[in-house]
Amino acid sequence: MKNKKKREWHKENIVSIDFDGVLMQYNGWKGANATRKPMKGAREFVLKLIETGYKPVVFTTRKPPVVNAWLKRYEFPKIEVTNTKHPSVVYIDDRCVKFDGSYAKLTRDLKKYDVYWRKKKTKIFSKLFSTKANKK
Repeated sequence: MKNKKKREWHKENIVSIDFDGVLMQYNGWKGANATRKPMKGAREFVLKLIETGYKPVVFTTRKPPVVNAWLKRYEFPKIEVTNTKHPSVVYIDDRCVKFDGSYAKLTRDLKKYDVYWRKKKTKIFSKLFSTKANKK
């Protein structure tokens, strides 16, 4: 087994950025190769990160060749694409809830949580906090 060098993420200043819904417009899964236009300001944001000494890394479940082709098509700088969760300065994602050490606050946050692009009227965790689920 080769001796892999550990990443020094704190020296690299990695900023992990989700692809779907953060860099690329998104309104639900349409297939592994289906892509849309960039979010307004996404390219400029990535360029600003690089300019100020951060290393943007696309963190996605998609295949890297699909994302790399998209980045090239929309003239983004060449950046790393991975499905490996590297230790990062920050993770930017449209599907995240920040945990701050309090499960009471996490529960309140989950009750109101939803993604900005979702069109349904009910919240994602509405079943989890319904009175039926609590009686079981």
